[in-house]
This record gives sequence, structure tokens and C-alpha cells, in this order.
Amino acid sequence: MKKSISTFLILFSVLTVMAQEGEKQPKFRFGLKVSPSVAWMGLDKTRFNDLDVENGGAKVKFGYGLITEFVLAKNYSILTGVEVNYLGGSINYKDANKVNYQLNDSTALFLSSRAFKQQYITIPLALKLNTNEIGYMTYFGQIGVDLSFQIKGRANDAGTLYYKANQDSSTHTFSVQGEEYSAEDVNIYKQTGVFGFLRVALNVGAGVEWNIAGNTSLLFAVNYNNGFTNFFKKADTIKEEDKTNLPVNNNKDTAEPLDQKASSNYVALTVGVLF
Repeated sequence: MKKSISTFLILFSVLTVMAQEGEKQPKFRFGLKVSPSVAWMGLDKTRFNDLDVENGGAKVKFGYGLITEFVLAKNYSILTGVEVNYLGGSINYKDANKVNYQLNDSTALFLSSRAFKQQYITIPLALKLNTNEIGYMTYFGQIGVDLSFQIKGRANDAGTLYYKANQDSSTHTFSVQGEEYSAEDVNIYKQTGVFGFLRVALNVGAGVEWNIAGNTSLLFAVNYNNGFTNFFKKADTIKEEDKTNLPVNNNKDTAEPLDQKASSNYVALTVGVLF
């Protein structure tokens, strides 16, 4: 009897260890994702040199990248990776004949709106908390920060084109007569971001993984991303040749740099695969 009990206990212990080994998760996972998003600008209206500005609405954007996951325990892991994100939004400048930049020596574009088109390389870092597998599904939440480096900054501008009141004058006073005008892909890279290129943001989200085979799962998530840093560079740090936005009274010579403050925000739907 004692031998039978001992044999049973040993067999039970071996089977238990084998079962536990079978349940072990990989310590490292990786995958790919795409992230269509809706992006907008969160304006601080106390800035902008007391001009009347408003959010010009949300824009549909896109992102894609590599996911890497370091498993700390059964229900905890660290998410990171590298992503390419296209962000932006739009601002309407409602004060007529105030915000402008010169196109050449004789004309200036007075803005009524500007739509931003920024491209970033992003390194996310987040804590992921997930449930045990329920059927083939695992549900999770995550919270962390994104560190993004701007690699491209463009804008589409709309407004009124004005001409110098006196073409022979050395001063930059523009006529009140103008015509509707738009400019595509205006380079504003040196006007945006901390130090001209950096964005830091909070990233929170929730989603589900659907196990399809072994350690391979499909990933679906919704993430809210809120920028901590000012989307715009400080006006007094922008070089004169890069100051394409100026509030004026039809005279560039007496203008002050336009002080702008806004956060870059978006909500993204993430679809990916993890291995």
C-alpha cells in the first residue's frame, strides 16, 4: 500500500510539473500592427497673442509598427516597440488680416486656417495587465507613455493673398485688397515640438487577444493618446527665417511672433498579430 501511495504521489507530482510547464508563457513576444486613428488639436486659447482661434476639427490619420512584449508574470508584461505615426489636426484663425507669412517680396498669405500633417517615429513604453484566457480570448488594459520624434512637419494653408500697398516701398505694408488662396505642404518642421522635434504623450488603452494557434494571437485594441508637450515650439526660439506665422496689422515690420500652445491628441483602433 505504501509503495502504491508513494508511486501515486510521485506520478501526481510529475504530471503536475508537466502541466505547469505546458501552461508557461513565453517570456518574449513580438508582432506587427496597424493603427487607423482620429487626431485633433487641444488648444490653449489663452495663448495665440489673444487672437480668436478655434479647433478646426479632427482628421483621419494612420500608424503602423512593431510590437515587443516582455512578460514579467502570467498577467503582467511590459510593452514597447517602434512605430510610425501620422498625426495632426486643424486650427482656424478667426481674426481677419492678423496671422500671415510672406510668400515673396510682394505678397503675403493671411491665414484663415491651417491643417497640420506631422510624421513621427514613436517609442512606446507601457504596463499591460491581462486576464486569464477565457475560451480563446484574453482581455487586457494598458497604460504608459509615448516618446515621439518628429521626422516631417507640413501644413496645408488657406486664407487670403495680399499684395504690397506700394511695390516700390522697402516697408512691408500690405493692401487690404486680396484674393482667396491656398498653399499645400508648407514646411513647418522648425516651428513645432519641444526642441523642434520631441513629443511626449500619455497612452491608455484596452483590448482583446484572440488565440488562433499556439502562441499566435490576433490583437484588437482602442487607445487614447494625449500629448503632454506643446505641439508648437516657443515663438522666441524660432529663427527669423522660420517664422512663417506672424500676427500683424498689415505690416510685417511691426509684427510680433505668434505664440501658440496646443496638445496633439488622437484615438486609435489597433489591429495586429502577436507571436
